Amino acid sequence: MNDHLSIEPRWHSRLAIGLSLLFLTLASVSHTIALRYVILLLMLVLVAKDYPELKRHWREQRGPVATLGAFLLFALLHSVSLSMWPEASAGEFRSQLLMGGLWFVAGLALFRPPRRWTISDLVILAGCVLALTEFSHGAYVYLTTGLWPYNEVYTTATKLEFTFFMNFVLAFVVAAFCFGQRGTHPLTRFPRWALCLAAALILFVSLKAGARNGMIGLVYLMLSMLLVYSVFEGLKIGWGKTLLIAGVVLAAAGSIAAYTIKQDSRNQVFVESAAAGWHYADTKAWLRMEPYPKLSNGMPVDDSAYERVAWIHSGLDLIAAKPMGYGYSRNAFTNALTATGHPNQVGHSHSGFIDLGVGLGVIGVALWLAFCGVLIWTGYRAFRLRRDTLGLVLMLVSCGFLGRMLLESVNKDHMLHLFLFTAAALLAELRQREKGAAHA
Repeated sequence: MNDHLSIEPRWHSRLAIGLSLLFLTLASVSHTIALRYVILLLMLVLVAKDYPELKRHWREQRGPVATLGAFLLFALLHSVSLSMWPEASAGEFRSQLLMGGLWFVAGLALFRPPRRWTISDLVILAGCVLALTEFSHGAYVYLTTGLWPYNEVYTTATKLEFTFFMNFVLAFVVAAFCFGQRGTHPLTRFPRWALCLAAALILFVSLKAGARNGMIGLVYLMLSMLLVYSVFEGLKIGWGKTLLIAGVVLAAAGSIAAYTIKQDSRNQVFVESAAAGWHYADTKAWLRMEPYPKLSNGMPVDDSAYERVAWIHSGLDLIAAKPMGYGYSRNAFTNALTATGHPNQVGHSHSGFIDLGVGLGVIGVALWLAFCGVLIWTGYRAFRLRRDTLGLVLMLVSCGFLGRMLLESVNKDHMLHLFLFTAAALLAELRQREKGAAHA
């Protein structure tokens, strides 16, 4: 194995790193779909050159490969035999899930050999490039108008996509800062001062983007890392220092929450708007067929909170009515509403779990959770048994993706593909280190 890796052509390694960095940097940028297909094709050509060796590597990753394969197979069979709109489901399966599976294969194969630039290096670098571009545009607007842009983004189509990737990158940055500089295999080549600058830059542009769910994800990441750090490092550094660190982190998380609430006027009426959304059947406003209801003080509801809660509740009702699912599609929610006698102008449900449950039913959700559960367990074991920070990162990005699925439809398009490619690369690098530890 090691002899094989040592003779890998230098151009092969450089091309793999370059293609990976290009994909990670541009995946969230609008109008790059064709370029991403070209990048994937080139990656798969590199993968095919070493297919016999890769078959053994995939057998070593049989847990993640088997669970993802089961999910993809079920989605395919559902699309051709159980879907109420089989043609649309087949097309969505090809563009979303099949492409996601190929990105997973590419990540698992390309990072099988040890490389000078790890997936952590590349994710952090790609995130900094995107954040610096966003910062530069904001600075230009500020210098020309006197106002820094708020609640809008320049580099991606929506602030959802931008904050998704920023939170994704921040998981690597925080894990590297807290745990990744130790041992013979540091998580990243970037020093702590560079990680601090990266975190500050990402935090600044994320706050200016103003995505409420992005801020929820940011606070969740901070609290998760505080818990992990306290459990695994508390005894080493002493509980006095641990409590001090906890106080600083909680104060920072509270400040971010307070800033978000203050900046976004929608938060002032969130609770009552969400309650109105839960009782969605009272009007047709949740179908966007009637005006939004009024609050007790006569003000209109926060339409975002009202609709999201209404769509989650109505989606749960749809799933309960047909647990096997209606048919896979990015618009499965609106199609299912129409099919059940609810004409609407909705689109997707803004919850990945609702979209997936309506599309592929309870079995589809269970299979996806099984795959993510294998990723989380693999990462946990590596971090718990060998203190491998790659395992912690795999846990964080997998849990973060599932958490974001509760509130956003992130399990589609480039967000799904980014997750699958990066998770596969982390699995491959974890396997490298596991073999190295066994041979040491």
